[in-house]
Amino acid sequence: MVNPLVQPPTPAGSTTQGLGKHFRMVSIATSISRVTGFVRDMMNAAIFGAGTVSDAYFSALRIPSLLRDLFAEGALSSAFVPTLSKSLQKEDIKETWELISQVFTFLLLSTGLVVGVGIWLSPWMVKLIAPGFLSDQMKFELTVKLTRILFPVLLFVSMAAFWMGCLNAHNKFSISAFAPVAMNLILIGTGAFILIFEPIGQDSNLKNIYIWTWATTFGMAFQWLFQIPSAWNLGGKIRLSWPPKHPGFFEILTLMAPAIFSLSVTQVDLMLNQIFASFLPTGSVSCLNYGNRLMQLPYGVFGVSIATVIYPLISRQAAAQDRTAYQETLSRALEASIFITLPCTLGLWLISLPVCRLAFEYGQFSPESTHLVAQATCMYILGMFAQTGIKILTQAFYPIRKPQWAFWAALINMVTTALLNLAALLLLKDNHLKFLAFPLATSVGAIANFLILYIGLEKYQVRFDLSGISKESLKVIAATLIMGVFTWATLYFLELKTFPGMKIVAVFGPITVGAITYFFAAKFVGCESLSWIISKKRNGNG
Repeated sequence: MVNPLVQPPTPAGSTTQGLGKHFRMVSIATSISRVTGFVRDMMNAAIFGAGTVSDAYFSALRIPSLLRDLFAEGALSSAFVPTLSKSLQKEDIKETWELISQVFTFLLLSTGLVVGVGIWLSPWMVKLIAPGFLSDQMKFELTVKLTRILFPVLLFVSMAAFWMGCLNAHNKFSISAFAPVAMNLILIGTGAFILIFEPIGQDSNLKNIYIWTWATTFGMAFQWLFQIPSAWNLGGKIRLSWPPKHPGFFEILTLMAPAIFSLSVTQVDLMLNQIFASFLPTGSVSCLNYGNRLMQLPYGVFGVSIATVIYPLISRQAAAQDRTAYQETLSRALEASIFITLPCTLGLWLISLPVCRLAFEYGQFSPESTHLVAQATCMYILGMFAQTGIKILTQAFYPIRKPQWAFWAALINMVTTALLNLAALLLLKDNHLKFLAFPLATSVGAIANFLILYIGLEKYQVRFDLSGISKESLKVIAATLIMGVFTWATLYFLELKTFPGMKIVAVFGPITVGAITYFFAAKFVGCESLSWIISKKRNGNG
């Protein structure tokens, strides 16, 4: 077997010195994005609760969300960034911008066509992704109407993902990381308008959900437009270019084919949960969505940030055929993901109910729904490390031009999740147990996916620093257990008290104590990931 990378000498540690700076910047930007998204979800929950209207909205949003990963943020970014990085290294600027123009033209035409067809086929799509709604004609018809309003989102997020790829390939991360904030602020403003000027309740939900859905579509458009000024400053000129002739364009298509499947696995898993949950009592789809959103908060802030920062770097290292640097970057990224996700998993498990009470238990949202969301969150976060690892390792196959393995790993993930969901639906009698089994199936599928991806990279002779990863993992486990004890003790103490602002203190008190404890425990046991995250060193690789 021919190695996908050759191995020139690389100074140890040189590849990761600049990652800390980019990681901190992207994490801050993503944190703002996720927090504003959390506020957006709080308003959604307060206005609509967890019922027929919210189930219809989240089901309608699932279709363009899935297609977004199929055509845009997942497949396009993973195929586009390594090809563009190689072009930036080996071609003149004119050829690079010709490649960019051809990809832009293709994306505009293809996603525009899919949007038109999708609006026409919306009734059939809703039958596929929410078959349980067919027993409630009003719920089904509302989902179809909302789906048609939301379908243009695919075009807007595709354009946003395209410019994000251009900027990230040029080592510019902040604008793309901040772009979702623009969309969230529009929805927060819309929610404030509804809460102040519109009546709230069952009789007003239909009118309000149309306002909210249109705001979602316009917010996604603004997320794309927000990046354009920075993209114009990259120094090239984009134009409509057809037919495509640049070799890099066809290389992107070759990489996109398996990426369309392998990088949409998260959305497919959520869609599978939704399909089966549509047969459960009304509100189940909404509660699963909110539970996943809570898991996505730490995962998006830290896990996705790690993957975002390293991807252009490993793409350049693969283009330069620097195998040692490539392997070291992946090893350090896995260590960082362990360092971040293990304490987040334990911490969120411990405070899931107080977080859900603070976030959602207002207006139309009932205490019963709050408990369901907290339980769904606990099931989803069991797979948070695996989800982060998938994001990192799946991307690693594309710069070395071995995407097929990631495709099969994703397929096994989806089949595992689907079979476990189906088994729960058919074999479990209690609806509550079925509800818990669906997100647990997602976590099990993710763990299987991660293990298969790791085995695949080893198969292609990408050797991880197992000794370093193992030592770091043991240190992280020790620091996490110490953090868990202090977090639990703080929460236990606060639950014995009753005072104004208890909801807020019950969340931020344990979080603050846990974060401080984990920081000092990590320093005490010598976690290396902490060192490079807080390091301010820079070099050309960063």
